Amino acid sequence: MTTLIFETLHGSRAYGLAREGSDTDLKGVVIGPPSWYFGLAPAPEQVELSADHVRYELRKALRLAAASNPSILEVLFAHPDDHRVVTEAGERLLAARSVMLSKQVADTFGGYALSQLGRIQRHRRWLLEPPKEAPTRARFDLPERTVIPKDQLGAAEALMADGRVQEAELTPNFLAILDRERRYRAARKEWSQYQHWLKHRNERRAALEAKHGYDTKHAMHLVRLCRMAVEILETGEVKVRRDDREALLAVRDGALSYDALIEEAERLKAQIAEAKRRSTLPDAPDEAALDALAVTLIEAALRS
Repeated sequence: MTTLIFETLHGSRAYGLAREGSDTDLKGVVIGPPSWYFGLAPAPEQVELSADHVRYELRKALRLAAASNPSILEVLFAHPDDHRVVTEAGERLLAARSVMLSKQVADTFGGYALSQLGRIQRHRRWLLEPPKEAPTRARFDLPERTVIPKDQLGAAEALMADGRVQEAELTPNFLAILDRERRYRAARKEWSQYQHWLKHRNERRAALEAKHGYDTKHAMHLVRLCRMAVEILETGEVKVRRDDREALLAVRDGALSYDALIEEAERLKAQIAEAKRRSTLPDAPDEAALDALAVTLIEAALRS
């Protein structure tokens, strides 16, 4: 039997960006039964009640927080009006939130934003120049079966990644074949991703892409994540419920052209770097304090 210590709205409704038809996402934190901590079987790290309702085991939540994971920080810093369950242990968890913040948010929030940009660029490429057929080995001037064993391919790529090609004494012919193999595998991966995108594409997102030439919902979250990174670095506050709601929804509605979005992303990236340079936040969270908090809360829950 798990003990739910904290649960809140998450996602668009927590950001204040929900519209008609938006999902209602819930995320929480639980402490498990004694078997999770003393038994032989590995303890689950989270409990998924549904795709939109997830509860993290306390240690998992604190590990994510220590890594400045945006998703868990957005949960723990959600507006009080959005809280559904807050026990005494939940209050102690929320009271420790400031310990979780560090300059790492520049990389994590910024990294999530860049992943949004990567999806935008990839999907736009597929919209404008969709792959026409699955790549074949013949197209890359390769035999039907690779002439280089898989372990040798991996070893050679590792040496190249480390800049140690010379000491490996790889022949020009081997390097040429290796390059074609890498390009072939990259093309196969791209084709597979494209097929998955076509099959599982959300109709509403597809409509946004068709109308604006790129996924404006991804763009909205890109801007939101970057702005939150700057706010945290400058003020030490995580503003989950957005004061800039109208401006963000305007981005979702296509206020920025694709080229303007790329320019804005570059501007925000530079702003994050400057905010990190000037931030008074610690370089990393106080993991010892978070570890002590986990021990205290779990011990208390198991005793009760």
